[in-house]
Amino acid sequence: MKNRFLENIKKNHLFSTKDKLLVAISGGADSVALAILLNECNFPIVFAHCNFNLREDESDADEDFVRKLAKELEVECFVESFETEKFAKENKLSIQMAARELRYSWLEKIRTKTNSKYIAVAHHKDDDVETFFINLIRGSGIRGFLGMKEKRNNIVRPLLKFERAEIESYLDFKNQDYRIDSSNIDNKYLRNKIRKYLIPFIKDINPSFSKTFS
Repeated sequence: MKNRFLENIKKNHLFSTKDKLLVAISGGADSVALAILLNECNFPIVFAHCNFNLREDESDADEDFVRKLAKELEVECFVESFETEKFAKENKLSIQMAARELRYSWLEKIRTKTNSKYIAVAHHKDDDVETFFINLIRGSGIRGFLGMKEKRNNIVRPLLKFERAEIESYLDFKNQDYRIDSSNIDNKYLRNKIRKYLIPFIKDINPSFSKTFS
């Protein structure tokens, strides 16, 4: 996976070893794999972790995990704690949209502060598929169906061509721990319903759906 990861970055001109990257790291499998891969490939990186305070002790445990990983890798780490529910209420937003706004606004500030060229986020192929169906179900226009971009403005997504299963297998191979977000199995969220029910149903019809979709 490391070789494919590096080849994809070079082939698509995402960034170079001269470019400092701010890695948005939650502690979950995807962002941990991204951080480990970038570090192994000798890209200059800085960590940025958002504590949204939505899962009580779990949120604090995620933060502790990221701080520990940063220390092990000898990477500078920035952490911010947000009053997400309060922000959502004041701005009449869903919790997910509030967290997104808080996250990207803060990440851009830290990118500037650290003189990082890009913000590296860990979206992968499964995220792209799920987002497409979310847009479809909610009645998005054509723009919503175009999918995520590997590079857009100051955002890069080096894992976008990899599936979630590949990423988790890589971490197992590396014997690397990561955090599991309990909200990812909560069926009150549309994305989780799509992940748990719709995608498996489609893959039962077409096992090569991920490749077909791309």
